[in-house]
Amino acid sequence: MKSKSSNDSGVIFGFIIIGIGVLILMRKLGLFVPDWIISWPMILVAVGTFTLVKHGFQSFFGAIVLGLGLYFLFEREFGFDFGIERYIFPVALILFGLYLVTSKRKEDKILADIRKQMDTSMKGVSDSLNSGMDTETGDAANPFVATGTTFSERLNVDAIFSGVNKRVLTKNFQGGKLTAAFGGIDLDFTQADFKGMVTLQVDVIFGGMKLVVPPHWDVRMEVSNIAAGIEDKRIYREAEVDPEKVLVLRGTVLFGGLEIKSF
Repeated sequence: MKSKSSNDSGVIFGFIIIGIGVLILMRKLGLFVPDWIISWPMILVAVGTFTLVKHGFQSFFGAIVLGLGLYFLFEREFGFDFGIERYIFPVALILFGLYLVTSKRKEDKILADIRKQMDTSMKGVSDSLNSGMDTETGDAANPFVATGTTFSERLNVDAIFSGVNKRVLTKNFQGGKLTAAFGGIDLDFTQADFKGMVTLQVDVIFGGMKLVVPPHWDVRMEVSNIAAGIEDKRIYREAEVDPEKVLVLRGTVLFGGLEIKSF
């Protein structure tokens, strides 16, 4: 099912590229093509639509991009005066705030579950802290205070007009979602572990994301990049790749960058 979803998204993106090519060709041939069809707001509309379809219309990132594209398209290309331009920024902040509050509640629930599971093995947690966490990135008295480190099995990290730098210490990583909008995310997975295949959703718009992973993880890229850069700076060592540790990266990078490194 996962491969089918990936193939479907590739077909959709392919049709978008074909459509853009046909429109440009028509203009070169002197055929009438409205200017708004190849305007920059249409790029946002195409990216938002593609992202929503790819994720079953359940992507907050896709909805925001589509909404911005439609707004600028109607206002700047068709002359619609909505009279709400001065409200866009505060409304956007409110929406982002609500999204972050909702995400924080989900993360708190995850942390609460972790506390219950770790009550019977606190000694192992202390040993892990002593060997892998310095005094500046965590609180030894309360290892669940996420001040630069996290034990969450599922990540839900948002960097909106800000930066996030964390070290992931869980030994049962289950994937999650990362969103960087006009900000940056830097995650260190060198002390994390998991078994099997996990999926990490990564969405970047006008921002950057850096993931440091162990060299033996099998990282598979299924990320769509539009006017963006994706760099895999890992040193390829075929003999060290563990087939039982597969990390699948899925998402969209728009006017930003995604970097994968290992040591």
